[in-house]
Amino acid sequence: MAFTERSEKEKESLLKRIWHGMRPNTRSELAEVIKEAGERDIIDEDTEDMIRGVFDISTLRIGDIMIPRSQMITIDKKTSLIDAVKLIDEHGHSRYPVSSEDRDHIIGILNAKDLLPYAAGVKPAPESLENILRPCVFVPESKRVDSMLTQFQENHLHIAVVIDEFGGVCGLVTIEDILELIVGDISDEYDEEEKKSQNIVKAQDKDCYLIKGLTEIEEFNEYFKTSLPDVDVDTIAGLVIHVIGHLPHKDETVKIGRFTFKVMTATRRQVHLLQLTVGPEPEDEEEAE
Repeated sequence: MAFTERSEKEKESLLKRIWHGMRPNTRSELAEVIKEAGERDIIDEDTEDMIRGVFDISTLRIGDIMIPRSQMITIDKKTSLIDAVKLIDEHGHSRYPVSSEDRDHIIGILNAKDLLPYAAGVKPAPESLENILRPCVFVPESKRVDSMLTQFQENHLHIAVVIDEFGGVCGLVTIEDILELIVGDISDEYDEEEKKSQNIVKAQDKDCYLIKGLTEIEEFNEYFKTSLPDVDVDTIAGLVIHVIGHLPHKDETVKIGRFTFKVMTATRRQVHLLQLTVGPEPEDEEEAE
């Protein structure tokens, strides 16, 4: 009973510090309060991780997390109903941008479930995919991720096309991409098949990539034609932690051979997302020791 009463008093004291007494003036001060709450078991690890995830999305831009143009799966407006169904079955996504000419001319979003009545013969096939498209939302790559999440929620959207400063299409962002930054990977029945192609994403800057922490070292080595050692760990996050010597915080960097890793999002238990800059090929030395 005494322990329970003490725990409740600690919780009440901490909440008072947050809302009435301490009133953190900076993000770092608030982060310290949250960290203390976790260390005292006033909030559980999952809750702390989610709060840190919320912090992270307020510092990232859409351009940091988007699926780049080169990896977008689009459907031409002239595609037949049968071919559209085949493409959806092949890739397993629920929504697809539809273009009129190329990827710079997106005219709408095709929701896979909108095809079901036609594919099942319940309704007569539409003359064109254009007749069943949903409106497409365009957002700048400089938009903050937290603002994008709000827009998704307020407008009941799941997907948006990302444009650069010149109005050209440069990528795609989904609400799932953002939620995964907060709660971790959201798996569905298609993810195992798609996972490898999504672990390493080429950014717009030359020699710059976004890497999921859970990317296997074997996959990384195969992708970059290199030979980073596994040193008793299986993932890139594990290797980074091993080299640094501790679980790194956001913005910490480490150089492993010609690869420079910068932590983009991390929690008290795991590194989720890293930015990778690839240096020139070494001539006469090993890439990692």
